[in-house]
Amino acid sequence: MNSLNSSPDDETTSLLNNMGTASKSTASSSDTTISTLAESPSNDAESQCSDEVMKKRHAWLLPFFINIFLACASFSIVMPSLSPYLLEVGASMSYLPWAVASYSIGEMIGSVAIGSFYEFATHAFSLGRGPRYSMMMCICFGIVGSTLYASAAWVDSSYTAQYFIVAGRFLQGVWTGGQQAIEQAYISAAIEPSKRVEFTATLSTCAVLGFVAGPTIGALLSMIDTTVLGLRIGANNAPGLFILLANTVMLVQTALFFDGKDDCTGERVKEADEEDQVDSSSGNSEYKPFNYMGVAVSMFLFYIHYYSFAVQETIITPLSRVLYDWDSIEVNLLFTCAGVLSLITSFAVRLLARHVEDRILLVASILIGFIGSAFLMDLPFSPDLPVWRFLAGFSLVNVAFPIGRNVVLGIFGNVLGPVNQGRWMGAMIAISAFPRIVGPFIALELLEMVRWKTWLEFGICACLFFVVFALVMQNIDLLVPYEDFLDDFEKNVKQHGRNQLQEVYSPIPSPIIGRRPVVRKPRAQG
Repeated sequence: MNSLNSSPDDETTSLLNNMGTASKSTASSSDTTISTLAESPSNDAESQCSDEVMKKRHAWLLPFFINIFLACASFSIVMPSLSPYLLEVGASMSYLPWAVASYSIGEMIGSVAIGSFYEFATHAFSLGRGPRYSMMMCICFGIVGSTLYASAAWVDSSYTAQYFIVAGRFLQGVWTGGQQAIEQAYISAAIEPSKRVEFTATLSTCAVLGFVAGPTIGALLSMIDTTVLGLRIGANNAPGLFILLANTVMLVQTALFFDGKDDCTGERVKEADEEDQVDSSSGNSEYKPFNYMGVAVSMFLFYIHYYSFAVQETIITPLSRVLYDWDSIEVNLLFTCAGVLSLITSFAVRLLARHVEDRILLVASILIGFIGSAFLMDLPFSPDLPVWRFLAGFSLVNVAFPIGRNVVLGIFGNVLGPVNQGRWMGAMIAISAFPRIVGPFIALELLEMVRWKTWLEFGICACLFFVVFALVMQNIDLLVPYEDFLDDFEKNVKQHGRNQLQEVYSPIPSPIIGRRPVVRKPRAQG
């Protein structure tokens, strides 16, 4: 079985066996490219994008594994030390929400901006350079942000120091948002539709490992208290220096091992543009429909899963203290178990995606989220929320989220079809960041309105899951790969007696939603 159809484990094993040193890997990649060009009758990028070459690739897996693990570990390292860091530099605790929200705001902006640049770069630069340059530029934002964050402890003015922290967190958000957009767009270009959910789940497993390992690394960093070159390094700014080191490692290994040549969408866009010019001059211009409803449903479902998760991660700690008088050890144990459960779920999704249809997993994630939210409601079931139902609901929501995230991203890439998905994935990541900005404020306000009863907050979550379930079931036939959508569209056209396809636009004018996918038309037989 070729490598394109093999599992991520086989890909990683093969990669590790074939990769020795940085110079060997780079030389091997160069030799492969040179030999491919030499065997081709014409030295064009299409020879490098052929099926035979693509089957031998996927060298991007290991760099992605490293980048995702370090990025997620960096995020979880900072959070426990953020509030003590603000106090150390003399900032008020009222500044904490801004420091937390600045990361998500940066993630929203970075995902859209860098995702758009990724799409431009793959078209403007030669094959492989667009993805590579985009990823390296993205990591540079992380380097600058980490430097600002770590150096806040060395600034005399508390006013300046607190802005260093907020600016550093914002740039770190730009880095992680852009990185996620690039990775998801690259997966959609490099992996066939039937394997995208599996590969997305594999990368998510690395992400969860990073989240779980982060607090352990942070605990080790908290013991640091030293001075280097007259600069004090303590428990609060050591995480910033660790992230700076992690970004440096990511930048170097991306430059050495990530060639970006699996994304051939830029070359295909150029070919499609040339064909369109020929067709337009001959009067045979043909347009393809766009599955805007499938895109909208995927985005809405992605938002609901992230909103439910943001609500839970915000209120579970204060809720457990108010309802059950749990201490810090018990709360930390709860979230540790949640991390392990998310890891197991991501691994299970990877295996299930090989045997279960994507849409079945999608519906399952919605139903699990609905049941979990219902379990977390006190009224009208009982005046108080029993511990067993609290734990059951908490666990179910933690199972629903990784299933929903991985499957929705895979289906979203399939629905979009053979286009460069940089801007699309950037918009998707921005949607996921928005609930983490507004969710905490809404969740706490709803809890205080009903005196810390959970029926209102989780009742809203359950209703949202029910609405999105009805929406998905109504449009389930549209959540398919673009090629299947196009086949169904052509069949409907023939049934209605029309001879040519007409372009389908979104009811809401948009420079993104109105874009036409690039689909290769079969060449005329001689």
